[in-house]
Amino acid sequence: MTCVKRLVGAGLCLLTVAALSGCAFGTRQPTLVYPPSAASSDAVAAPRSPTVATKRTKVVLASFRDERTDKTVVGTVRNGFGMRTADVVPTNNVADWVTEAVGTELRSNGYTVVRGSAADANDPDSILVSGDVLNVFCDMYMSYTGQVSLLTKVNRGNRDLLTKHYAGEGSAGLAMAATGESYAESLALALRDALRKFAAELEARLAEK
Repeated sequence: MTCVKRLVGAGLCLLTVAALSGCAFGTRQPTLVYPPSAASSDAVAAPRSPTVATKRTKVVLASFRDERTDKTVVGTVRNGFGMRTADVVPTNNVADWVTEAVGTELRSNGYTVVRGSAADANDPDSILVSGDVLNVFCDMYMSYTGQVSLLTKVNRGNRDLLTKHYAGEGSAGLAMAATGESYAESLALALRDALRKFAAELEARLAEK
């Protein structure tokens, strides 16, 4: 039985290497989306009841800034030998994608969210959420490894409520065909991972005030 399992495992590895070798060339151009698809594991969280703090708080969401070193590429394609053969270049703007995802995640947690700037967050029940995109990248070999890193900032008036770095990881599973959709899904999962950490800490911080 053990020998059979080993043979099956070896066969799967060979098939994966062959598939990767056959589709390793050509730039992938995914459209980054959020939230992740319902087909992903744990993609849909149970609805949360808004707390008193979130019901009272209006979030003014400013555009996140793209501070990545390379602002054009969000991933890499590798062949069956692990060599980098192509890039992953999104069709949409990364900073816009992150900003919209922050709004989506905060709304799902019960906040009223509007787009604006510091000038629009001038009442005592408003907070300004802004930040920087530090990393958005999905590597792959046998599977996808999506990573997203953000610096998020929360201000109420002239007071700094929260400034912290959040990182997340996500994977769409085995990289059998290195499709643009799988890169997009891996990055959406990674972004969700980071934003859920941010949302939980923001709620706790507001509850203290």
